[in-house]
Amino acid sequence: KAGYDLTFAIAYLRDFALNYNILGESFETFVPWSKLTRVIEATKRKIYSEHKRRALPGAPFVCSRVTQLYDDGVCVYFYFCMNICGVGEPSDIFAEIERSARQEILDNGGSLSHHHGLGKLRSAFVRQIYSQGHVDSIIAVKEALDPINVFGARNGMFSIITKDGNQTVGS
Repeated sequence: KAGYDLTFAIAYLRDFALNYNILGESFETFVPWSKLTRVIEATKRKIYSEHKRRALPGAPFVCSRVTQLYDDGVCVYFYFCMNICGVGEPSDIFAEIERSARQEILDNGGSLSHHHGLGKLRSAFVRQIYSQGHVDSIIAVKEALDPINVFGARNGMFSIITKDGNQTVGS
């Protein structure tokens, strides 16, 4: 129960930590049981190495927890925080490290997301995880059901479509 309650407190803790030059976020994935240890260890190593490569201050805080269990695998949450005191463009650097961690998850057998979906942050991975035929099919369904783009949030694979209909990400 305490772990579940922490999920709701994370956003408030993140905002509080910013007052002390700490930037942090969580991200989740689904991982098959057979790849669980490998994904967790590789992702943590990647975050530490990316932090070190950029010569950022202090040491990052990185941890993970399993939140949901299934016959085929688990949902894993990663938590990553870093000191941003004196760091130029800290949000951009944080996002770069997070993207590299997501790539590491994919490279080691995890999924792009468990339940948060693709959204804008993960849209750059669309071409990597879906075939062109899949993308074209989903876009065709979207265009048929929403021809005037009422639901045009440009999330996930729909973020790869420009206003003139061209596809941009991973092209």
